[in-house]
Amino acid sequence: MYEVYKSAEVGNIFPLNTKFTKAFDYYFTDEDGQQKPIYMGCYGIGPSRVMGVLVEKFADEKGLVWPKNVAPFDVHLVSLKSNERAQVVYDELQQKGIDVFYDDREVGAGEKLADADLIGIPVRLIVSDRTGEQIEWKERTKDNSEIISLEEVLQRLQ
Repeated sequence: MYEVYKSAEVGNIFPLNTKFTKAFDYYFTDEDGQQKPIYMGCYGIGPSRVMGVLVEKFADEKGLVWPKNVAPFDVHLVSLKSNERAQVVYDELQQKGIDVFYDDREVGAGEKLADADLIGIPVRLIVSDRTGEQIEWKERTKDNSEIISLEEVLQRLQ
């Protein structure tokens, strides 16, 4: 009996044979003193295949859910109603070396929040009139959000 597992191919193997050996005049001498070509090969990981696996393995009904260690950004900062406070938060996060995807588009809150879920960055931060000097923190993998200070945000992200 054997177990069946699902897998995904992300790497490629390229048998180069003697193509580059001959091109670079790259040979070895065997124990009989005869020069012989070296048979070569290489392998590589396909970035587009890796992306496909990430989407397949780390998505839900709302969109992608980036694993923290491969996410393109640390946080998704959403400014509601062109809030000046959001720019201050953005600048502070950038200054601390935190990678921020900043959504300051002039579209509705529902569209911004749906897009944030679709994009799937691990942490969403909302700055709005409702949050005042505080920030709404929501992790992409959780249902609940909480209102915390900028200092608390920075502590959690460091």
